[in-house]
Amino acid sequence: MKDPKKPSFRIYPSIGIARMGNGPATKEDVVFSPEVPWKNLFDTDFVPHTSDGALKKQAQRFYIYKCDDQGNPIEKINARDYDIEWFVEVANKKPFWYDFNNSLDLSVNMDDKVNHHNNKNLSIAFYEDRIAPGISASSRNPNIPSEGVQERGIPNSRKELVNGPNFGSVSLANNRMELEGLFPFPRVGTESNIANKMKTVPKTVKLGTIEYDKDDHKPETNGSLIFYSGDGISASLNPSDLNTDFADNSNWYDDICDGRVTAKLTPKGGGETIFLDGPETAAWIATAPPDYAPQINPISSLYDLVTGADPKPLETNEASLLSMVLPLFFKFYQMQWVNLSDFLAPSFKEVIDKLTHNGNFDFLYTNSPESQATREAIFTLFRNPRYNYINEGIIPSKDVTSFDSLGIPPIPYKLPYYVGDGVNYPGSPAQWFAIPPFLYDQLEQWSKGNFTTPPELTKFNPEDMVQLGEYYQNDFVNAASDPKKAPLLMTRAVLETLYGGGFHPGVELTWPMRHAQMYCENTLTFDSVNGTEKYDLYGLREVRINSASKEVQDQVFFNDFGFLMTPEDVRKSMDANNPEYWLWQITPGDLTKWMGIPWQSDAGSCQAVWIDSHYPVPSWWAANLPIDVLTNESYQAIKNPDTLPDTKRNLYASRQPWLQTTDAGYVGYHAEGGYLNGLINMVYRWDQIGSVAARKLDLKGYPKTVYVS
Repeated sequence: MKDPKKPSFRIYPSIGIARMGNGPATKEDVVFSPEVPWKNLFDTDFVPHTSDGALKKQAQRFYIYKCDDQGNPIEKINARDYDIEWFVEVANKKPFWYDFNNSLDLSVNMDDKVNHHNNKNLSIAFYEDRIAPGISASSRNPNIPSEGVQERGIPNSRKELVNGPNFGSVSLANNRMELEGLFPFPRVGTESNIANKMKTVPKTVKLGTIEYDKDDHKPETNGSLIFYSGDGISASLNPSDLNTDFADNSNWYDDICDGRVTAKLTPKGGGETIFLDGPETAAWIATAPPDYAPQINPISSLYDLVTGADPKPLETNEASLLSMVLPLFFKFYQMQWVNLSDFLAPSFKEVIDKLTHNGNFDFLYTNSPESQATREAIFTLFRNPRYNYINEGIIPSKDVTSFDSLGIPPIPYKLPYYVGDGVNYPGSPAQWFAIPPFLYDQLEQWSKGNFTTPPELTKFNPEDMVQLGEYYQNDFVNAASDPKKAPLLMTRAVLETLYGGGFHPGVELTWPMRHAQMYCENTLTFDSVNGTEKYDLYGLREVRINSASKEVQDQVFFNDFGFLMTPEDVRKSMDANNPEYWLWQITPGDLTKWMGIPWQSDAGSCQAVWIDSHYPVPSWWAANLPIDVLTNESYQAIKNPDTLPDTKRNLYASRQPWLQTTDAGYVGYHAEGGYLNGLINMVYRWDQIGSVAARKLDLKGYPKTVYVS
């Protein structure tokens, strides 16, 4: 019997990402967001630029699926059977929101007295030991007062700082529409108080383009919605205002946005019209900066955080444990192509290469007595996300006092060599990034040999890390042939490409995504991706953003916390019984409002972070914003038969700064000076930077697939 509360149709993927590019918004000239996790990782024919050199946009395609009695997807609908009208509503709230100092959840106690510390993504040490307290944030554009502090009768100009909501719809009859907003956004008539005061006019800002894909020759995509991003345009209302901060620049606007995707479905043979506009049926789209290395996935992804945000305990067992740990190892190994500190030694790559060289790669997936010491040694390399106070090096800032030693020699740096949420606090262990606690726990069980090796893995017998990646790639691809799993894999494919930390604020989205309150549904639908072991590859989830109803949106769309937003506001908001809970009733613009404005400032400033030692050099988000790369010039010289063998090796080992073409200044932590050149140039030259793509290299002694900028 059908559960009347369960939907009959849903839109997939439930969360989509479209990325900036200066190429045209046409389906022939874009890259589509992946629909199967890992499918594109070894594609040596990937082309990130158009024929005339423009950076391709990454477009997101949405589909409608029919569901069973329990609301689980079972088959994609056919446009021949339904009249479909798609609706999109997006906004940009960045200028209206708050400055970014650090993640405001770091001071919040997650103990709900039921599941106790129910957030598997954050260590309780953030709250109990105050290792990196949240820092209250003041409003962006503070010179524009809110309604409550003005004389009666003076209009509330702060609402004009929200670009949107902007609506659009497409169907077979009208299959294409640009989503054009304005900044400032007039709220009464066509006049903007802010623009008038500045003696200018509202600027047209294209937030995206939507298209109803009509192609009878391709029934698998006919009737789907394509969402194209904007063109990556950022500017200031006052042309003389430069973007001098990594995240917060008054008077600035950009064309990032997010919002809901809904649909109206009418059977062509007659029948009731169905509206897919509730949180359990609608999807959410967010636009983001380019992924400059789309075939390299972050070692900790947003899918990890969605898994950790489920309040229910993880039901793992020995049969599924390897499929949680080994994919992490593969992603970590691949970071060598975008970050020098993951390419040289000491590094995780060096550890794995030694195993491979000695013929002991199988130590990673066998629990024999011979492999025990190796597994334990690898485990000790990783940083404990519960942040016991180890004496790692301090990431400096302008506030560091010249003081040579605390009297204790520093221990070797733990893995990974990345910057964490607590970077604002020199000396805090949380300056350094750690994998999520729940994943670290699986790693510990692996080190103890508490796992069984699936017979399929034993038969595949990978002999190096690339072969291991191919093994799990096959798992995902094979699972996608199941029409019940394919739509859930679409959502996961998107989330696997998004960074799961550190958040300062991040690349695409940020810290609210790691909390259960963000989701109206976060349910483990399939225990296994492709096997029979419970929780194989984390399983597959139905994930839906907790989007507000139309009535609630009318009430909360322009809500804020006044002049200052505090960690206490966040703590109160997490209880649905408190009035502050509106923070989690998501409306268009709410996912991206926390991010830096303009987006190029944060992307250009977050690179390497220089510390006292010459190696390793910690970095931010290299899987999407590379740090050090193998250039195309070096790649071509390596392939050239006239190049001497020693020179080939030198070229291969000589990784170059990714941002060298933008004069970006090679800087890191935002408190440092000397990086304004990079912030400013990134606004105008972001589309001229190389993208890292897989290429073949048929040369003895080198990887068969290399990743070239």
